[in-house]
Amino acid sequence: MRRRISLALLGVVCLAVAAAATVLYPDELLGTWANVDSLTAGLGKIRVAVSATGGLDVYGYGVCDPGYCEWGPTPLRLASMPPRYEPEWALAIWNLDPIMTVMIFTREGAFLVVETFTYWTDGAVTPLREIALLRQIE
Repeated sequence: MRRRISLALLGVVCLAVAAAATVLYPDELLGTWANVDSLTAGLGKIRVAVSATGGLDVYGYGVCDPGYCEWGPTPLRLASMPPRYEPEWALAIWNLDPIMTVMIFTREGAFLVVETFTYWTDGAVTPLREIALLRQIE
């Protein structure tokens, strides 16, 4: 059941970002990106780094009191759409049971737009959808 929900959510997310057109270049994603909304209660920042296998890992940091909660690394998957087949968005999934977080990254000029879908795999809480605008700080 959880797997079907995950796949259905992933399909909806993929359709939601299909209209994105700005190419994501891996070297331009590297570094630390902070939420421009300092009063946010969700995503505080991310850090993108080269993984041990040569791909990209993203480290997520939620807003906690008094600092950040680290979610740890997860692969950052660049994705493309026909007919261009250039990476226009990226996907990251954290499965921190019982919470699953799916993030979709697109580029708007100098900013990353991160759409976050968070749901509880046990169904205990209504799923959340948030959008954050991040700027590179390092």
